[in-house]
Amino acid sequence: MSVDAKTRLMLEDLMTEFAWRVDNGQADRVHELFTEKGRIKAPGLELDGREEIARVFGERAQSSGRVSRHLWSNPRFELIDESSVRVTTVVQTFFFTLEAGDQAPAANNNFIVGDSIDVMRREDDGCWRFESRQLQVCFAPQP
Repeated sequence: MSVDAKTRLMLEDLMTEFAWRVDNGQADRVHELFTEKGRIKAPGLELDGREEIARVFGERAQSSGRVSRHLWSNPRFELIDESSVRVTTVVQTFFFTLEAGDQAPAANNNFIVGDSIDVMRREDDGCWRFESRQLQVCFAPQP
C-alpha cells in the first residue's frame, strides 16, 4: 500500500516544523512534535522520551550564539501500518556558534549531510508525531 497525498503533506509539514523550530529559537517546543515515547538517535546523541527531548532541546534554545539551518529533500515514504509511516530523507545541516561580539552572517560554518530515518505515528487525536528520528551521517566537517 502507498501513502496518500494528504498524509504525505502532513508528514512533510511535520519535518519542516521540526527544522523551523530548531532554527528559529523555538527548540524548546520540539518535544511537542514527538510521541510520549519518542526517540532521537544521532552520532553522540541518544534521547528517549518526550521529557528528555524537552530538556535537551530546552537547553539548546537557551544557547543564543548557535546559528543553524536544517534542510531536507528526497523523501521516501514507506507505509508500516495504517497509523505508522517510515520516511527516509536526505538532510543537510549548517551550524555555527557565534562568539561574544560576533554577528551573523557567520564567516565560517560547519555542515553535516546524511540520511534521516523517521518513523511517524498518527496518534488518537489524529495528529502525526515523530515516534523516532535517526540520523546517519555521510559527510561531516573534519575536526
